[in-house]
Amino acid sequence: MKKCFKNCLTSLLLTGLISLSGFSAFADVNSSALTPSAAAGDISVSAAVAASNPTGTYFYAETPTLEQNDLLYKYFKNSVIVGDSIGCGWGLQCLKNSSDPVMGNFQSLAYPGFCVHSAFDASIEDAGTPMYKGAKRPVWESLQLMAADHPGETTHIYLHFGYKDQKWSDTPELYVKLIQTLQQYVPDSDVTILGASYMYPGKNGAPYTSANIKALNMKMQNYAAAYGWGYINLGDLLANSNGDLEPSYCSDAFMHLTPEAYDIWKKAMIGYAFTRMSAAGIC
Repeated sequence: MKKCFKNCLTSLLLTGLISLSGFSAFADVNSSALTPSAAAGDISVSAAVAASNPTGTYFYAETPTLEQNDLLYKYFKNSVIVGDSIGCGWGLQCLKNSSDPVMGNFQSLAYPGFCVHSAFDASIEDAGTPMYKGAKRPVWESLQLMAADHPGETTHIYLHFGYKDQKWSDTPELYVKLIQTLQQYVPDSDVTILGASYMYPGKNGAPYTSANIKALNMKMQNYAAAYGWGYINLGDLLANSNGDLEPSYCSDAFMHLTPEAYDIWKKAMIGYAFTRMSAAGIC
């Protein structure tokens, strides 16, 4: 594994997103029993990684080796995206890349129109409620059914919300409640919040603005640090110099993403995975 560690650490350093001094925080992590999958949810690893990288920005620019791809496959095993139409777009890209060691591991509980608030719609009639096994049900129940297919294994939950929930002031706190509910139904899960991408330039109209999305992202990053969840700052990776969504990453001059933008998602997730595995002493 020494070669894998050297390659992934070198690439992370070259991006300028992870500093060498930050890795000193990993010295106290007990990694003796961690597998790549378990490393994703270990709270001590999460805390060390968050402390070393306050921006929450990760990116892996190199092409993974066969050995690294094997680690990535093991790391992302039993992953699921929960979220809105942009999260749904990731799920669709994953279906198109089913042999990929990262994307091929993802299932989807994301749907256009789904949001933090609609997750708590008691009638389950919201048009955005995702279906699982042919039925609409609370997303935590769907997740529980999904996790039952791999008993005793870790479920890795990735969440992307941001656009539709901007009109409510209690979104950050309800977002926390949603995550805690998901973990109540699937206790062996770990959580990573994906910072939401911004609006296309010129499409900002209160309350739906890039600034509001960024503010939500920052609050959720703080909650992630407080509760031991992971956080990946995708919003800034896909932003232009004015803090809006980079037009070349937008598919509809509004807010939805191109395949190239989802490639940035993948490279960010790989950088995040290698950072956490390095912190755990796995690679």
